[in-house]
Amino acid sequence: MANIILKDIEKIYPNGFKAIHKLNLNINDGEFMVIVGPSGSSKSTILRMIAGLEEITDGKIFIEGKLVNNLLPKDRNIAIVFQNYALYPHMTVYENIAFALKILKVPKNEIDKKVKEVAKKLEIIELLDRKPNEISGGQRQRVALGRAIIRKPHVFLFDEPLSNLDTKLKVSMRVKILELHKELKNENQSSTMIYVTHDQVEAMTMGDRICVLNNGKIMQVDTPLNIYHKPNNKFVAEFIGTPSMNFITGTIKKNEKDFIFEFENNILILNEKLEKKLQNYINKKIILGIRPENI
Repeated sequence: MANIILKDIEKIYPNGFKAIHKLNLNINDGEFMVIVGPSGSSKSTILRMIAGLEEITDGKIFIEGKLVNNLLPKDRNIAIVFQNYALYPHMTVYENIAFALKILKVPKNEIDKKVKEVAKKLEIIELLDRKPNEISGGQRQRVALGRAIIRKPHVFLFDEPLSNLDTKLKVSMRVKILELHKELKNENQSSTMIYVTHDQVEAMTMGDRICVLNNGKIMQVDTPLNIYHKPNNKFVAEFIGTPSMNFITGTIKKNEKDFIFEFENNILILNEKLEKKLQNYINKKIILGIRPENI
C-alpha cells in the first residue's frame, strides 16, 4: 500500500524564512494527487521533502506506514521526474533508461528486455541509440518517464515535468502520463503519483484530488469539481478558473418581499437556496463571487 502521510510538516530555512507551515496531507494508495499553487508557494519543496532531497525542520513523513524522515532518498523506493529532464548527456536513450537497473546489478538480458518493454510503452523504441541532444523536448521527457517507471517504484513524483514543452506537446504528454497511471493500476503495480504544477488546467484535468497551496499552507484538498464549484476561500475561488471569478463587495439585506444583495446602488435578488445559507449575514458586508460563465 503506497500511501503517503505528511504530518505537521514544517520547513524553516537558516535565515528564518518559514516555507512550510504545519502541513498535513494524506495521499491514498494509487491516487493521482496534484499539488497546485502560484510560484513561491513551496510546491516543489514538499515534493523534495517526500523524496528526501530536502531536510525537514519538523514533522513526520510516512510512506507505506513507515517513518522515512531519516531514510536516504535511494532507500525510499521513489522515482522523480524533473522539469529539466535531468538526463545524462553522454549516454544514449537506452543507457539512460537502463542506468538504475545497471546500478542494481540486474542481469544484462533482463535489463535489455525491460528497457525495450518500457520504450515500446512510451513509443520511443526507435530512439534508443540516440543521445539526449539528438531528440526533442517531448521525447526527452518520455525518456525521463521511462527511467522512472523501469525501477517499478512505489511512488512517482513529478516536479512541473511539462513546463518546458509547447502547448500541443503538453496535451499529448498529459494523456501519456494519465495512461501510464491507468496501466500501472491495471497491472496491479504501485501507481501512487504526486504531480506538482502551477498550471491549473493540468491540475483540473489530471488529478483525482487537488491540493491547492499558497505560501506554504494548504488552502483546500478536494476533487477538481469541488475545488471549482465549492471553493473554501477567496484565494481558491480566484486562483482556479480562467477567466478568474468576479468579486463584488456588498451587503445582505432583507425586506418584506425579497432577500437581496446590495452593492454600489444596485440590488441583486437572491434565490431561496442562498437565502437559507446567508440568514446569519443580514446587514453584514460579504463578498459575492460570480463565475464568468454564470453571468
